Amino acid sequence: MLNKEIMKRASKSGAWLEQQPREKCGIFAVNSYQGSGNAAHITYLGLLSLQHRGQESAGMAFKADGGIRHFKGMGLVDHVFPREMLFSIEARTILGHVRYSTTGPSLAVNAQPLVARSFDLSGIALAHNGNLTNTRRLYHKLLQEGHIFHTTSDTEIMLSYLSRFKGEGLEKAVKQTMAIIQGAYAAVAMDDERMVAFRDPNGFRPLAIGKMDDSFIFASESSSFDAVGASFVREVKPGEIVSAGPEGLRTVDSEIKANPSLCIFEYVYFARPDSIIGGKSVYEVRRKVGFLLGKKIDSDLDMVIPSPDSGITAAIGLADYLKLPVEWAVHRNPYLGRTFIEPTQDERELAVRLKFNPIREVVEGKKVAVVDDSLVRGTTARVLASLLKKAGAKEVHLCIASPPYKNPCYYGIDIPLARDLAALNSGLEDLAAAIGADSIKYAELEDLYQAVGEERLGLCSACFSGIYPVLGKIEER
Repeated sequence: MLNKEIMKRASKSGAWLEQQPREKCGIFAVNSYQGSGNAAHITYLGLLSLQHRGQESAGMAFKADGGIRHFKGMGLVDHVFPREMLFSIEARTILGHVRYSTTGPSLAVNAQPLVARSFDLSGIALAHNGNLTNTRRLYHKLLQEGHIFHTTSDTEIMLSYLSRFKGEGLEKAVKQTMAIIQGAYAAVAMDDERMVAFRDPNGFRPLAIGKMDDSFIFASESSSFDAVGASFVREVKPGEIVSAGPEGLRTVDSEIKANPSLCIFEYVYFARPDSIIGGKSVYEVRRKVGFLLGKKIDSDLDMVIPSPDSGITAAIGLADYLKLPVEWAVHRNPYLGRTFIEPTQDERELAVRLKFNPIREVVEGKKVAVVDDSLVRGTTARVLASLLKKAGAKEVHLCIASPPYKNPCYYGIDIPLARDLAALNSGLEDLAAAIGADSIKYAELEDLYQAVGEERLGLCSACFSGIYPVLGKIEER
C-alpha cells in the first residue's frame, strides 16, 4: 500500500522499483471455533491458501488473557508461524492476514493485523485488503487532532476511527467509519466480543463468508474454505456489514450507496482459479476468455503453450476453440519466486531464464501460441519468446487473455510506472517486434464482460479502460 506522496519522492530519487501488478492482501479469520482442531492451525492453513495475494508479511491477532495479542513478521506464512508457535495459541477467535504493500512501504511495522489497545486492555484488531482514496485528507485531519501515527499504512486511518467510535459497539463503529473513509476496502475487525466483516459500497475487492461446524469464517477467496474443510456460505455484499458474535451471524446495511465495481483484474490475474468471485467461477471465466480470444487467431499453429502458471486456464479455452493440443512445453522451476521482485531489468530477465526452460523435443520446428493472462512490462514474454526460438520453435505467437494494461489503479493494485507498461504507446506490430514474437493478440474488454456475464457497470475495468468509478475516484494529490 504505497502512499502517493511516497511514490513521487521515491521515483524522483530512483528508489522506486517499477514492478508488475501485485495483489494487495489476503484475509482469513475464524470466529469462535468450537471444533476439535487448533484455530491457529486452521488460520495458518487458510493463509497458506491465500499466499498468492501477499508474500511480504503475515500476521495473526487473537483474543487472550489481558486483551488482544498478535504475532506478525516479514516473509511467507510458513516462515512467520513455526509449528510450535501455532499450537501455543489457544484462542478460538483469530484474525489472519497476508500482505503486499500498495500504501505504506514493505516494513515490519506495516504488517497486519493492526491492533489498537486502550488503558483498560480492551482493543480492536483490523485486517484490510484494498486502498483508501481519501488517505491524504484524513491523515492530515487526524494529525491536526493529535493522532500519532505508528505506521505508514492507510489501514491505521481506518483503525483510528474504529477506536474512536468503539464505545458504541464494534458494529456501529464500523458503520460510522465507513461513512468517513472512501475507496476500496474488504476488511475484518475484531474486538473482545465479536468479529465484523465489511466491504466498501463499490465492492472493489472480494470478501466471502464460510462456515466450519458452528463457526463462521471470513476470507478473501472461497478457495480458502476448501483448504480447511469449511463450506462456502456467500459473499459479503458491497456496502454490507456482517457481524459474528454469540448470537450467530447478523447483517447491517451501511446505508452508503454506490454502483457495484468489482475489480475485473480478480478474474484476470489475482484470484485462484478454484475460487468463486462475484458469484462466478474464476476458472470458467478465464477458460471462456481464452475461447473468445481463439476467435481472433488467424495464424496456422501446431500447438498451444500456457505461460506457467498464469496462462494455463486461458490456454485450455483457446486450444479448445482452435482444436489444437495443449503442450506443457515450458518447464517451470517451482523453487524460484516471482520475477517482479528483482530490482533491475537485467536481473528480472535472468530470473525468468532461471525459472523457465523450453523442451526442445516438443517445440522444434513448430508454430506455437504462448498464452498468458496479461502483459504488463513484457519481461516474461520477451524471454519466453527468445527461449522458444532458441529451442527451435519456427514461430512464436503471443496471446494475451486480457486487454492492454494502460492505466493506474487507485483501489489496491500496485503497478509499474506508466513509462514501463509495455502496451502504453506501442502498436501491436512494434510491440511484437520488441518482444521477439511473430505476432501479439489481445482479448478485448467486451470479451471479459461476456466471460464474466456482467454488464460493464458491475465491474471496475479502469486499468484497461481508464474509466474510474465516480464514488471511488482518487482525490488529487
